[in-house]
Amino acid sequence: MYRFAKLLLSAIMMLAVVQSPALMAQDIAPMVMVPDHPVGVPVNGCFRANQNLYGPYRLTFCLERRGTYEIRGGGVRCDGRLTWRTSGRDILIDLQRASCGRGRAWEQATIDCRSYGGLLGAIGRVIVGQSPRIRTLRCTYHPTVRGERRETFTATRR
Repeated sequence: MYRFAKLLLSAIMMLAVVQSPALMAQDIAPMVMVPDHPVGVPVNGCFRANQNLYGPYRLTFCLERRGTYEIRGGGVRCDGRLTWRTSGRDILIDLQRASCGRGRAWEQATIDCRSYGGLLGAIGRVIVGQSPRIRTLRCTYHPTVRGERRETFTATRR
């Protein structure tokens, strides 16, 4: 009887040792999961370029579920759609071609951005219930029009 009890106790202890790493890994896994956003914070919102692009044109874009952009300046008003996604620290934006009226259109293009500078709500007054948000983006506009060079700009949250 003593031998059987000792064998049973050994089997229970082995089972506990074998099972504990899996249980510990299961408990730890959620601790290493983070939001899939650049610098771990949401990107959503509208941004305005701090300088003109390709002459007199000012770009404003909204990274929402149904993304939009607008171009103003040079006597044109273009309103277009965009799609976007994040990849690591990068925000990748695809602009769709948009009619501007009077026989003109804004080209299809891509923009890649990264967080630049600080975060809203990270330092100073933080409103309870809100998480920090990216304040400024450093972006590069990649045109599809032959002969035009890419332009780098910063964009600030509106």
